[in-house]
Amino acid sequence: MRKLPALLTSLLIAAAVTAAAGSSPASAAPAGGVVPGLTGAAAKAAAGPAADRFLQMRRTQAHRAGTARPDAQQHTFWGPEPQLSTGADGLVVTHSVVPDLRISNSSDVVYAPTVKPTGHSCIEVVTAYGLGQAGQVWAWDWCRSVSPAKVVPIDSSFLSRYTSTVDGHPAYTVQEVKTNSGSNGWTASLYNVKTGAWDTLFTQSGSDQSGLDEGWDIFELYSTVDPSTDEAYYCADARGKVFESSSLKLRVRGSWVAATPSNSPLRPTAHPNPGSYDCSSLRFEVPAPNSNWRVSV
Repeated sequence: MRKLPALLTSLLIAAAVTAAAGSSPASAAPAGGVVPGLTGAAAKAAAGPAADRFLQMRRTQAHRAGTARPDAQQHTFWGPEPQLSTGADGLVVTHSVVPDLRISNSSDVVYAPTVKPTGHSCIEVVTAYGLGQAGQVWAWDWCRSVSPAKVVPIDSSFLSRYTSTVDGHPAYTVQEVKTNSGSNGWTASLYNVKTGAWDTLFTQSGSDQSGLDEGWDIFELYSTVDPSTDEAYYCADARGKVFESSSLKLRVRGSWVAATPSNSPLRPTAHPNPGSYDCSSLRFEVPAPNSNWRVSV
């Protein structure tokens, strides 16, 4: 009988996780606490130059994958982009993490997955690896500071609170919804697997400064070619690693619908050439068009 409470707790948590990826994730679990992490100047310091490169990428978004690179470094990305025409004002998705990934080149960063809802949302939630430091989850503020407003290290505490095993690797579930139409207010939350509740990551309102209309849920790089291999440094560093996004759903007129090729087309192309990403062993998969994508090395 002593095992019964623990068993019931496990079943309840499992049911909540399943519901969170189901047809009504917003109502499947209650609001919880606050995701612990660094904010303000401490967040910017923790993200370091990786944040500078991230902002540079967004400001030069015209340099799409497969185009001629302006210098030795290039910005490439791939994944579904929810469209404004859908009227979506929220999304929920599960993102993999790679706790032991380190990028050897001092200039390169892998942002994967990174997600921002359509509808001029204020918040982009980024999974970032680079510059020799451990992985981090950022809440990037596009409405006020235009910087990482909150940084959460992918450490043992994060893994135990916010991840479960999905397709053989740890993954966390993030929900971003518009909470105030008048002020363009948005809230990003992470699903706490211990409490079965949504913990608030970051809330912001104002005018979106990203300069981009579409939403996205993508695999994104800022990379440099190693002259000794003629491939990007991340290609060797991430060998055997998997970056995956699954169970992507959009909130459209109050209902949750799966991402599909029609409401979330793959960009910049449905069938990427690994050479365009300077990694010949890169593999792109779409197990469930377009609510689930996977990139592996």
